[in-house]
Amino acid sequence: MKLIINRSYEAPSRKTSASYSYRAILELTDEEKMLVERYNLQGYVLTRTQSYHTTTIGDLMRGHTNSLSDLSIVMGNEQALREACEGLPTLFAYCRSFGENFVVEYPS
Repeated sequence: MKLIINRSYEAPSRKTSASYSYRAILELTDEEKMLVERYNLQGYVLTRTQSYHTTTIGDLMRGHTNSLSDLSIVMGNEQALREACEGLPTLFAYCRSFGENFVVEYPS
């Protein structure tokens, strides 16, 4: 799995303010794509903003762009997305365990 981020900047003009943005694409292995399809994870929410805008696994697989005039918010959104993607290996491992026994032993 790879998260590819391309950052860009558009200088202000007479009609627009400055724009800071990034485009993120999640590249999955064939096996990870199969897990996403089998367990219907395209709509799994990775991030949610205060204005309830969500970013899902499916969004990232297609390519997701975030563009704002406030650099600190764009940086924070990107950081939140990167941190959310760090949890995907655990999610995929959990899905791989479906149909198997999961045993937790506790000391007496």
